[in-house]
Amino acid sequence: MNHTPEIRKILAPVPLGSDCKIAIQQAMIFHEVYGSKIILLHVETEFSVFHKLLRPDRLKKHIKRAKKKLKKYAKNYFGGEVPDFISMQVSTGELVQEILLAAKNTKCDLIIISKGERIASRLSFLKNENADKLISGAVCPVLTISGKHTETGIKNILIPVDITKKITSKVARVKCLAKKFNAKVHVVSVLNLDIPPLKSLAYRKALEIENSILEEGLEVNVELLMSNKRSMHDVVLSHIDKLKPDLVLMMTHQESILFDNYIGKFAGEIIHRSESPVFNLVPRKETLTGNLLDSFATKKKIWQEVYV
Repeated sequence: MNHTPEIRKILAPVPLGSDCKIAIQQAMIFHEVYGSKIILLHVETEFSVFHKLLRPDRLKKHIKRAKKKLKKYAKNYFGGEVPDFISMQVSTGELVQEILLAAKNTKCDLIIISKGERIASRLSFLKNENADKLISGAVCPVLTISGKHTETGIKNILIPVDITKKITSKVARVKCLAKKFNAKVHVVSVLNLDIPPLKSLAYRKALEIENSILEEGLEVNVELLMSNKRSMHDVVLSHIDKLKPDLVLMMTHQESILFDNYIGKFAGEIIHRSESPVFNLVPRKETLTGNLLDSFATKKKIWQEVYV
């Protein structure tokens, strides 16, 4: 492997309350492996023009109180003393925009968002459309936590593979994560073609991925799942519920970004419905033309398998 993406800085947007525990806990799992610095960010609701221009003293006091409260929760989590690798920021404005701005300014390598039920009533970015905007606009991967999450570490990573898409960067990233955490990789692909699985392109693609991961000395399990007329995301979500991986790795953007969509249907369903944490990769736009060409070539092979 020529390049291993490091996670040097983690941005964890948190509410002012005990709900911030989940995001800190997950950030610490990555810190213990990568030695990452963790930035706790709290975003206050945007103030009116009146308060900004005519009552700036009141605005400053409000931010000061928020900083004090955030520091208190951090101290409680770490038993009284905040470690040197933890820093805290408080900003005011629209939540998604402030998170994206902070991620850019701090040059972070990962954003961790907790989507617990208690937070959902207070943080607007947890609405699906706003979560999509945050994920698609981020300058780095985004880890979304909506249900069960690991408290001990990452031992099993699941990677759904769509053989009609370019997956080189996706496989490279899962190998990096698996090496760092000494985790087992579970590769799943959904078949909806009326041909024997062992003769399908999906099977050949799965073997290539398996060999690529085995070459890194990693443990891997490859499964081809039959759709049985169900949607791909329903099949994968059922498998996630059964396996209960510590992490699901998704490539969030597809060719649809060229038409101003945030994320594809498949990725969106996994992100919003998975009980396991989802590590969302966001490929940059300059790579998408190549992805389209690869996609067309692969789809042509599938057409030949079915109709020739």
